[in-house]
Amino acid sequence: MAWFKPFCESEDLHIYNDFNLAKEFLERVVEGQKHIDFIITDWEVNVSFANEIVSWLRNSEHIYSSKNFQLRALPILLIEDDDKQSSAVRADFDQVVSDFPTNPLKLRTAIKSAIKKWRYSLANDLDLIGLDPKTLTYHPNDRKAFISYYRLKVLTKDFVNVKSKRLNYIWANSDAQLLNQRNEQFEKHIYRATYNPSKYMEKETHDFLKNNNTLLLGENYSKPIYEPRLYKLGNKIDIPDFINTPHEYSLRSPEIFEVKRWSQKIIRSNERFISKAKKSFGQVKRYQSYMESENSNNLKYISKYLNRLYDNYEYTLFMGSKSEKEDHLDLIEQLKKDFDFNDIKLLTYEELLERHIRMCDRLSDFDIFR
Repeated sequence: MAWFKPFCESEDLHIYNDFNLAKEFLERVVEGQKHIDFIITDWEVNVSFANEIVSWLRNSEHIYSSKNFQLRALPILLIEDDDKQSSAVRADFDQVVSDFPTNPLKLRTAIKSAIKKWRYSLANDLDLIGLDPKTLTYHPNDRKAFISYYRLKVLTKDFVNVKSKRLNYIWANSDAQLLNQRNEQFEKHIYRATYNPSKYMEKETHDFLKNNNTLLLGENYSKPIYEPRLYKLGNKIDIPDFINTPHEYSLRSPEIFEVKRWSQKIIRSNERFISKAKKSFGQVKRYQSYMESENSNNLKYISKYLNRLYDNYEYTLFMGSKSEKEDHLDLIEQLKKDFDFNDIKLLTYEELLERHIRMCDRLSDFDIFR
């Protein structure tokens, strides 16, 4: 859904064509204490109306996102339809999106306004409990034990009672200047890879990503594990380049991330995978077999690095240029299907940079302290 690309990556966009299914998804979010940023909906979907889910949400006592936030405060936006919606209906929503999908600017303005409104309420709650909203440090004046829970609009009683002093989200802790510097540095790295595609560039990319790990982690992952040693029977070993570990509140799964060179070509002129590209996909496929095996030895090493086992894992091959991928996109998807590589995402250098730039733009758009 290209309309929402500035606001979330495709993996973070959850689409439901039934309000009951949407409610079930929200219930899973609550059960797992996961995080979502906002909801956007039509008023009518399959002869059902949004008032039921809006009413359930606004009257909910549920909390979500590592027990930090009240579900009733979650931003919810309505796509405008003048033929079906009254002003009374619109009052139940944080924002109304007009001229959708013909006017992307109005969509951006509405989403920006709804999220910033939520964050202003969050800042007020932080101030109320004695934390500086910008630095999350205690105010110099001592306050008595907090008892005014009813005044909280976004934060939960749980957040207050554990005396948390940190919101573990990139939007609450980011250094915008540093993140934008990483964009510039990685762009230079790609430029060097373009004009000096040496065999050492892959190792240089490893080092760059280790030192600038928000490119890997984005908003969903807490830390990268570099070159974990996944031992197999018979003294064999698999060593993926990175395993990215999700935040507890993230809806994403651990990501096995294998790095190859920018200059690695993907498709031959006879419309087949170049052998090195096919070998790289096969390498990630081998990691997939390891991660999804029920072998007790494998499970032991997975638990060692991730501290637990997960139901699902994600697999990314980081390789090649965006221009070649776009030129052969349908062919690459067909070949992935033919060789059973469908579960492996092919991410190019330029796409990783663009993803990080979009994240920086979101952090800037929704920042309430600028």
